[in-house]
Amino acid sequence: MIRNYIKVALRSLIKQKVYTLINVLGLSVGIASCLLITMFVIEEFSYDKFLTDADRIYKVVLERKYPNHSTNYAFIPHSYSEVMGRDFAEVEDVVKVSGPINNVVVNYTDRNSEVKQFEENFVMAADSNFFSFFSLKLIKGNSKTVLTKLNDIVLTQETANRYFGQDDPVGKTLKIFNQDFNVTGICENLPDNSHLKFDFLSKWNDQFFGGPKVNFITFSAHTYIKLKPGANAAALEAKFPKMVDTYASAQIEQDLGKSWADYKREGNGYRYFLQPLTSIHLDPTNLEGTMRPGGNRNYVYFLICIASLILAIACINFMNLATARSAERAREVGVRKTMGSLKGQLVYQFLVESVLLSLFATVLALGLAQLALPYFNALAGKHLSLPFTPGILGGLLLISVVVGFMAGSYPAFALSSINPIVVMKGHFASQAKGSWLRNGLVVFQFFISIVLIVGTLTVVKQMNYMENKSLGYDKEQVLVIDRAFALNNKVQTFIEEMKRVPGVVSAGGTFSLLGRQGDFFGAQFTPEGSSEILTTKSMGIDDDFAQTIGFEFVAGRGYSKETNDSLSIILNETAVKTMGLSDPVGKKLKQILRRPQGNAEVVFTIIGVIKDFNFQSLRDPITPLTIQSVESFGGGAGYVTVRLNQRDARSVVSAAEEKWKTLAPDQPFKYLFLDQNLHAQYAAEQQAGNVFAVFSGLAIVIACVGLFGLAAYTANLRTKEIGVRKVMGASVFSVVILLSKEFTKLIVVAFVLSVPFSWFIMDRWLEGFAFRVDLGVGVFLLAGGLALLISWITVSYQSIRAAIVNPIKSLRSE
Repeated sequence: MIRNYIKVALRSLIKQKVYTLINVLGLSVGIASCLLITMFVIEEFSYDKFLTDADRIYKVVLERKYPNHSTNYAFIPHSYSEVMGRDFAEVEDVVKVSGPINNVVVNYTDRNSEVKQFEENFVMAADSNFFSFFSLKLIKGNSKTVLTKLNDIVLTQETANRYFGQDDPVGKTLKIFNQDFNVTGICENLPDNSHLKFDFLSKWNDQFFGGPKVNFITFSAHTYIKLKPGANAAALEAKFPKMVDTYASAQIEQDLGKSWADYKREGNGYRYFLQPLTSIHLDPTNLEGTMRPGGNRNYVYFLICIASLILAIACINFMNLATARSAERAREVGVRKTMGSLKGQLVYQFLVESVLLSLFATVLALGLAQLALPYFNALAGKHLSLPFTPGILGGLLLISVVVGFMAGSYPAFALSSINPIVVMKGHFASQAKGSWLRNGLVVFQFFISIVLIVGTLTVVKQMNYMENKSLGYDKEQVLVIDRAFALNNKVQTFIEEMKRVPGVVSAGGTFSLLGRQGDFFGAQFTPEGSSEILTTKSMGIDDDFAQTIGFEFVAGRGYSKETNDSLSIILNETAVKTMGLSDPVGKKLKQILRRPQGNAEVVFTIIGVIKDFNFQSLRDPITPLTIQSVESFGGGAGYVTVRLNQRDARSVVSAAEEKWKTLAPDQPFKYLFLDQNLHAQYAAEQQAGNVFAVFSGLAIVIACVGLFGLAAYTANLRTKEIGVRKVMGASVFSVVILLSKEFTKLIVVAFVLSVPFSWFIMDRWLEGFAFRVDLGVGVFLLAGGLALLISWITVSYQSIRAAIVNPIKSLRSE
């Protein structure tokens, strides 16, 4: 009997080729889209779960409290690692890590005795127990001994192959930071789903990476602890305040010359807390100094919603088309019932046909997902592969059976219950019967579609805003020469040489790249006449940088070649307001510098105030910024900034490279354009916008296919009515309006329901930006208008087709 059901179902599907093709494609695209998004989501939530004892590993992070604000840091003073391992019974093991350090020059001698040089990123240092702590597999070397000596270094497999090919790298020497490091081990490449990332891992050196051996104030290390089985993380956290009182208070009192109690009373403090290892990637806590950019938990949840909604739209579409076609099969059912078919047999027949169609769509969805995977990886910035695991395949089989049963249930039970005499006349299912369900499904489909359109338009609007917003300086036509520190004492010579290059307007040096997170160091100052210490972001610039980049001074002056500015300082407007300074030019700021021979007090004079500018990402608010002269640090620069005129930039880059090779022939030349670099920092948001746009488009297409089916169903039900209207003189246009009016009402209802929901979702997303667009009514009207236009186009085909039918043909059975 089952074989007969399948045979009849196949014949029916082959007979209605267009119906079968549309239905299978619609459902398969929905399932494929859901599968791709599910893979992305699973990968986002899988970060670091592959590590042994991942559920017992925590990262110690810090909320640094200031009198009027607080900042969260991903790294802490390195001396706490020893304290935690010694003082807390809950802690089984501790490891500290430094880095990653980027733009590091690595030298090595190849098999032909030639010295090769490369610039590398992801150079890190760690304690000797790093590999046993994280249970990372070593291909060569012993996890307990590979990092025991100060100059030991471990490479990843990919790095080792890049440098030494098939040769055994263990025992080879690399020169990094002008020191010789001995390769002691090879580690397996870390998977993409880890917040850890290194190519070179050396032994931790307190003096090089952490500063003073005893340090409970300066943030220097990423510190991880592994709790003993059964230990309570919250109970351990509760002991941290006493730890700070015990170990940090004496150092702060010595450095600042005030009591620890007074310091805390002013609003200062250190709140250490634990961050679960498996939550680091998607932790919403905004931490400075993270190893790698994290994901966005809200973005992942949003994608989960999109996947669920797309699958729901595809299922609704499937059901609507099944319903639409059921009217066409009314006579077939009537004949079957007249010939003695039982109701159960008819139900089984329709369900088998629907499930079979769903299975075809699922198989096709797997193929579509495999074909689309490379494009999806490029779109989302991932390296996903389709997991043909029993769990995934079983889940897809279950989905296809459930969807098939749901889609086939309504026409199966509805058709099998109708009086065969009525069915033989073709009068199956009045418009009222089931209309509330079909209309509700259409409203739900377009509710989803409008929400997705609003989301896409908002992301695009925010991206355009960030690209075009005035940052407080001129980012266009600015060439940045990276790694200027490699020029040593020839930085100023290089800058002066660049000024003479045709096409160069001006040039200057700085220690910080505008827009780059983590490129601005912290500095503490006490304003004149105050005992309050303020921690600011700080950067160093030379005499020409402010003019080159286009800073606007609201008071005072900038640095000048005619003056020694080593004890001068410039503030931004926010720093002036935070310090409570009126008429700040000429006022003093005191700074305590920690030096091996003892602390020293340095007094700076404020010579200028710069109008607030976005020196970091537009996700972050403008915070207090102090700008010091490079003369305060003995000169030099990390970046040389060159302003160009409108001529060909390539000739300037060539000239810069030529001059670089003259002054630093052994150092690699590296450059970037400031506007492109600023644009790149929003790559995650750009990817999110692209993903939303693609899947929003797919959702709308699938919804339109469902609407197409419902329009066909409605037109079929009203065939006689249309014929009568045409006989009575109705025009084709009036018939089209008649059939479109009902769907227009449904879209309007969907629009009204979607506005508050989409506003809430996108307002939450925009909260992640300190500088954001207003949603405005225009976004919602545009989204609703697009949905309405698309629905009209979809419905108009069936409406026109029904309206132009000869009324004699429509009424011939009357």
